[in-house]
Amino acid sequence: MGKRIFLYHANGFALGGRITQPVEQEINSHAATALSIVGGLASAKADSYRLKDLISYRSAHTYISGIQNNDTRHSTVVNTVVEDLNILDVITADSVVGRLSSTHEDGQPAKIIPLGSTFQNLKIAGKPVEVDLFDTVFAHHSTHSSLVDHFLGKCKSSDPCAGFTPPTQLRYEWGHPAANMPDTLKERLLAPPIPGWQQSGSHLYCSLVRSVREASPSGAVNAPPVPYAHAIKIPDVGRLYLGELTSSEDTKRLTMMRLELGSPVVGSLAVSGLETNGKWFP
Repeated sequence: MGKRIFLYHANGFALGGRITQPVEQEINSHAATALSIVGGLASAKADSYRLKDLISYRSAHTYISGIQNNDTRHSTVVNTVVEDLNILDVITADSVVGRLSSTHEDGQPAKIIPLGSTFQNLKIAGKPVEVDLFDTVFAHHSTHSSLVDHFLGKCKSSDPCAGFTPPTQLRYEWGHPAANMPDTLKERLLAPPIPGWQQSGSHLYCSLVRSVREASPSGAVNAPPVPYAHAIKIPDVGRLYLGELTSSEDTKRLTMMRLELGSPVVGSLAVSGLETNGKWFP
Protein backbone atom coordinates (compact mmCIF):
# COMPACT_ATOMS: atom_id res chain seq x y z
CA MET A 1 0.00 0.00 0.00
CA GLY A 2 1.44 3.41 -1.00
CA LYS A 3 1.99 6.16 1.53
CA ARG A 4 -0.85 8.55 2.28
CA ILE A 5 -0.86 11.95 0.65
CA PHE A 6 -2.22 15.23 1.93
CA LEU A 7 -4.69 17.25 -0.14
CA TYR A 8 -4.60 20.98 0.59
CA HIS A 9 -7.64 23.25 0.65
CA ALA A 10 -7.53 26.97 1.45
CA ASN A 11 -9.05 30.13 -0.01
CA GLY A 12 -9.58 33.76 0.83
CA PHE A 13 -10.98 37.07 -0.40
CA ALA A 14 -10.66 40.66 0.77
CA LEU A 15 -14.12 42.08 0.06
CA GLY A 16 -17.32 41.07 -1.68
CA GLY A 17 -21.08 41.47 -1.63
CA ARG A 18 -24.01 43.21 -3.26
CA ILE A 19 -25.68 46.61 -3.04
CA THR A 20 -29.37 46.74 -4.04
CA GLN A 21 -30.25 50.37 -3.14
CA PRO A 22 -29.82 53.19 -4.08
CA VAL A 23 -27.97 51.46 -6.94
CA GLU A 24 -27.83 47.85 -8.11
CA GLN A 25 -24.22 46.70 -7.90
CA GLU A 26 -22.69 43.25 -7.61
CA ILE A 27 -19.34 43.43 -5.84
CA ASN A 28 -17.28 40.54 -7.14
CA SER A 29 -14.88 39.06 -4.59
CA HIS A 30 -11.77 41.25 -4.53
CA ALA A 31 -8.23 39.89 -4.16
CA ALA A 32 -9.65 36.37 -4.17
CA THR A 33 -7.47 33.29 -4.57
CA ALA A 34 -7.29 29.58 -3.69
CA LEU A 35 -4.47 27.21 -2.95
CA SER A 36 -3.61 24.31 -5.26
CA ILE A 37 -4.53 20.86 -3.98
CA VAL A 38 -0.79 20.06 -3.87
CA GLY A 39 0.12 23.14 -1.84
CA GLY A 40 2.59 25.85 -2.75
CA LEU A 41 1.80 29.57 -2.88
CA ALA A 42 -1.17 31.63 -4.01
CA SER A 43 -1.67 35.38 -3.84
CA ALA A 44 -3.90 38.11 -5.22
CA LYS A 45 -3.84 41.88 -4.90
CA ALA A 46 -6.31 44.65 -5.66
CA ASP A 47 -5.41 48.31 -5.96
CA SER A 48 -7.58 51.17 -4.73
CA TYR A 49 -11.32 50.68 -5.11
CA ARG A 50 -14.30 53.00 -4.83
CA LEU A 51 -17.98 52.28 -5.35
CA LYS A 52 -19.40 55.79 -5.76
CA ASP A 53 -19.26 57.32 -2.26
CA LEU A 54 -20.44 54.14 -0.55
CA ILE A 55 -17.44 51.81 -0.18
CA SER A 56 -13.73 52.31 -0.72
CA TYR A 57 -10.31 50.99 0.26
CA ARG A 58 -6.71 51.87 -0.62
CA SER A 59 -5.45 48.33 -1.25
CA ALA A 60 -6.30 44.70 -0.53
CA HIS A 61 -4.40 41.45 -0.78
CA THR A 62 -4.67 37.75 0.02
CA TYR A 63 -1.74 35.40 0.59
CA ILE A 64 -1.87 31.61 1.03
CA SER A 65 0.95 29.14 1.66
CA GLY A 66 0.82 25.36 1.99
CA ILE A 67 3.98 23.43 2.86
CA GLN A 68 5.05 19.94 3.88
CA ASN A 69 6.96 19.96 7.17
CA ASN A 70 7.82 16.25 7.05
CA ASP A 71 6.28 12.94 5.95
CA THR A 72 3.42 13.22 8.45
CA ARG A 73 2.85 16.95 8.94
CA HIS A 74 1.61 19.71 6.63
CA SER A 75 0.98 23.40 7.39
CA THR A 76 -1.19 26.04 5.74
CA VAL A 77 -1.63 29.76 6.35
CA VAL A 78 -4.24 32.09 4.83
CA ASN A 79 -3.94 35.84 5.27
CA THR A 80 -6.21 38.59 3.93
CA VAL A 81 -5.76 42.34 4.46
CA VAL A 82 -7.91 45.35 3.53
CA GLU A 83 -6.23 48.74 4.07
CA ASP A 84 -7.91 52.11 4.61
CA LEU A 85 -11.43 50.69 4.51
CA ASN A 86 -14.32 53.16 4.39
CA ILE A 87 -17.99 52.13 4.39
CA LEU A 88 -20.52 54.95 4.12
CA ASP A 89 -18.10 57.26 6.00
CA VAL A 90 -19.48 55.56 9.13
CA ILE A 91 -17.33 52.43 9.46
CA THR A 92 -13.62 52.97 8.82
CA ALA A 93 -10.41 51.11 9.62
CA ASP A 94 -6.74 51.52 8.85
CA SER A 95 -6.70 47.78 8.20
CA VAL A 96 -8.82 44.65 8.67
CA VAL A 97 -6.67 41.53 8.87
CA GLY A 98 -7.94 37.95 8.80
CA ARG A 99 -5.54 35.07 9.40
CA LEU A 100 -5.92 31.30 9.79
CA SER A 101 -2.99 28.94 10.26
CA SER A 102 -3.35 25.17 10.37
CA THR A 103 -1.31 22.08 11.16
CA HIS A 104 -2.40 18.68 9.88
CA GLU A 105 -0.62 15.73 11.47
CA ASP A 106 -1.48 12.34 9.98
CA GLY A 107 -3.85 10.50 12.32
CA GLN A 108 -4.45 13.58 14.50
CA PRO A 109 -7.26 16.18 14.55
CA ALA A 110 -6.58 19.31 12.52
CA LYS A 111 -5.23 22.25 14.53
CA ILE A 112 -6.42 25.61 13.15
CA ILE A 113 -6.03 28.96 14.92
CA PRO A 114 -6.95 32.55 13.94
CA LEU A 115 -4.02 34.19 15.77
CA GLY A 116 -2.95 37.38 13.97
CA SER A 117 -6.47 38.45 12.98
CA THR A 118 -7.09 42.05 13.99
CA PHE A 119 -8.80 45.39 13.42
CA GLN A 120 -6.46 48.37 13.28
CA ASN A 121 -7.91 51.76 14.26
CA LEU A 122 -11.53 50.72 13.75
CA LYS A 123 -13.99 53.61 14.03
CA ILE A 124 -17.78 53.63 14.11
CA ALA A 125 -19.53 56.94 13.49
CA GLY A 126 -16.21 58.71 13.96
CA LYS A 127 -15.51 57.17 17.36
CA PRO A 128 -12.43 54.95 17.85
CA VAL A 129 -13.41 51.43 18.88
CA GLU A 130 -11.43 48.86 20.85
CA VAL A 131 -12.07 45.26 19.79
CA ASP A 132 -10.74 42.71 22.27
CA LEU A 133 -10.31 39.25 20.73
CA PHE A 134 -10.26 35.84 22.42
CA ASP A 135 -6.73 35.04 21.24
CA THR A 136 -6.08 32.77 24.23
CA VAL A 137 -9.26 30.75 23.74
CA PHE A 138 -8.70 29.94 20.09
CA ALA A 139 -4.95 29.40 20.41
CA HIS A 140 -5.46 27.02 23.33
CA HIS A 141 -8.42 25.20 21.73
CA SER A 142 -6.93 24.67 18.30
CA THR A 143 -8.93 21.52 17.44
CA HIS A 144 -12.67 21.46 16.81
CA SER A 145 -13.43 18.98 19.62
CA SER A 146 -11.48 21.06 22.12
CA LEU A 147 -13.30 24.23 21.07
CA VAL A 148 -16.70 22.52 21.43
CA ASP A 149 -15.75 21.29 24.91
CA HIS A 150 -14.83 24.85 25.81
CA PHE A 151 -18.23 26.18 24.80
CA LEU A 152 -19.90 23.31 26.67
CA GLY A 153 -18.08 24.39 29.81
CA LYS A 154 -15.97 21.25 30.02
CA CYS A 155 -12.66 23.09 30.47
CA LYS A 156 -10.37 21.94 33.26
CA SER A 157 -9.88 24.37 36.12
CA SER A 158 -6.29 24.84 34.95
CA ASP A 159 -7.47 25.93 31.50
CA PRO A 160 -6.48 29.60 30.93
CA CYS A 161 -9.93 30.29 29.48
CA ALA A 162 -12.02 28.43 32.07
CA GLY A 163 -15.07 30.32 33.27
CA PHE A 164 -15.83 31.97 29.95
CA THR A 165 -19.40 33.30 29.65
CA PRO A 166 -20.68 35.21 26.59
CA PRO A 167 -22.00 38.71 27.37
CA THR A 168 -25.74 38.81 28.06
CA GLN A 169 -26.60 42.41 28.95
CA LEU A 170 -29.65 43.79 27.20
CA ARG A 171 -28.28 46.64 25.13
CA TYR A 172 -27.57 46.44 21.45
CA GLU A 173 -27.67 49.84 19.73
CA TRP A 174 -24.41 51.70 19.22
CA GLY A 175 -24.65 54.94 21.22
CA HIS A 176 -28.25 54.36 22.30
CA PRO A 177 -29.82 53.56 25.69
CA ALA A 178 -30.32 50.04 26.99
CA ALA A 179 -33.05 48.02 25.30
CA ASN A 180 -34.04 44.41 24.77
CA MET A 181 -32.53 42.75 21.75
CA PRO A 182 -35.23 42.58 19.04
CA ASP A 183 -36.12 39.26 17.44
CA THR A 184 -34.98 40.52 14.04
CA LEU A 185 -31.45 40.96 15.37
CA LYS A 186 -31.44 37.59 17.10
CA GLU A 187 -32.42 35.88 13.87
CA ARG A 188 -29.46 37.35 11.97
CA LEU A 189 -26.85 36.27 14.48
CA LEU A 190 -24.73 33.29 13.52
CA ALA A 191 -23.58 33.02 17.12
CA PRO A 192 -26.23 33.44 19.83
CA PRO A 193 -25.03 36.12 22.30
CA ILE A 194 -26.17 34.12 25.35
CA PRO A 195 -24.74 31.14 27.24
CA GLY A 196 -25.71 27.95 25.50
CA TRP A 197 -24.73 28.86 21.89
CA GLN A 198 -25.68 26.22 19.33
CA GLN A 199 -24.42 23.78 16.74
CA SER A 200 -25.92 23.22 13.32
CA GLY A 201 -25.18 19.63 12.43
CA SER A 202 -21.46 19.21 13.00
CA HIS A 203 -20.73 22.95 12.79
CA LEU A 204 -20.12 25.39 15.63
CA TYR A 205 -20.81 29.09 15.08
CA CYS A 206 -18.96 31.53 17.31
CA SER A 207 -16.99 34.79 17.29
CA LEU A 208 -13.40 35.83 17.96
CA VAL A 209 -14.66 38.91 19.78
CA ARG A 210 -14.48 39.14 23.56
CA SER A 211 -15.69 42.74 23.85
CA VAL A 212 -16.21 45.96 21.89
CA ARG A 213 -16.09 49.38 23.51
CA GLU A 214 -15.42 52.99 22.63
CA ALA A 215 -11.72 53.71 23.00
CA SER A 216 -10.92 55.99 25.92
CA PRO A 217 -8.28 58.72 26.03
CA SER A 218 -5.12 57.76 27.86
CA GLY A 219 -5.77 57.59 31.59
CA ALA A 220 -9.56 57.84 31.27
CA VAL A 221 -11.99 55.27 32.63
CA ASN A 222 -12.91 52.73 29.97
CA ALA A 223 -16.36 53.06 28.40
CA PRO A 224 -18.75 50.15 29.08
CA PRO A 225 -18.58 47.38 26.46
CA VAL A 226 -21.23 46.93 23.81
CA PRO A 227 -23.08 43.97 25.37
CA TYR A 228 -23.42 41.68 22.37
CA ALA A 229 -19.75 42.02 21.53
CA HIS A 230 -19.53 41.07 17.88
CA ALA A 231 -23.06 42.23 16.89
CA ILE A 232 -23.65 45.99 16.69
CA LYS A 233 -26.74 47.78 15.43
CA ILE A 234 -25.87 51.16 13.91
CA PRO A 235 -29.00 53.31 13.49
CA ASP A 236 -29.81 54.24 9.86
CA VAL A 237 -26.88 52.11 8.66
CA GLY A 238 -27.59 48.49 9.52
CA ARG A 239 -26.05 45.67 11.51
CA LEU A 240 -22.33 45.02 11.82
CA TYR A 241 -20.96 41.60 12.81
CA LEU A 242 -17.28 41.19 13.73
CA GLY A 243 -14.99 38.16 13.78
CA GLU A 244 -17.51 35.42 12.90
CA LEU A 245 -15.97 31.95 12.95
CA THR A 246 -17.45 28.65 11.76
CA SER A 247 -15.73 25.50 12.99
CA SER A 248 -16.17 21.86 12.00
CA GLU A 249 -14.10 18.71 12.42
CA ASP A 250 -11.34 19.67 9.99
CA THR A 251 -12.28 23.17 8.79
CA LYS A 252 -12.47 26.72 10.07
CA ARG A 253 -14.00 29.61 8.17
CA LEU A 254 -13.54 33.21 9.31
CA THR A 255 -15.25 36.45 8.26
CA MET A 256 -13.73 39.45 9.99
CA MET A 257 -16.53 41.84 9.11
CA ARG A 258 -20.06 41.23 7.80
CA LEU A 259 -22.64 43.95 7.23
CA GLU A 260 -26.36 43.76 6.65
CA LEU A 261 -27.04 47.29 5.42
CA GLY A 262 -30.45 48.91 5.83
CA SER A 263 -32.01 52.24 4.85
CA PRO A 264 -30.99 54.33 3.00
CA VAL A 265 -28.26 52.05 1.56
CA VAL A 266 -29.35 48.39 1.31
CA GLY A 267 -27.18 45.35 0.71
CA SER A 268 -24.78 42.80 2.19
CA LEU A 269 -21.03 43.06 2.47
CA ALA A 270 -18.24 40.80 3.75
CA VAL A 271 -14.68 41.91 4.49
CA SER A 272 -11.66 39.64 4.91
CA GLY A 273 -13.12 36.15 4.50
CA LEU A 274 -10.99 33.02 4.56
CA GLU A 275 -11.14 29.26 5.00
CA THR A 276 -8.72 26.40 5.46
CA ASN A 277 -8.82 22.67 5.96
CA GLY A 278 -7.21 19.69 4.23
CA LYS A 279 -7.51 15.91 4.14
CA TRP A 280 -5.30 12.86 4.12
CA PHE A 281 -5.87 10.34 1.34
CA PRO A 282 -6.61 7.46 1.19
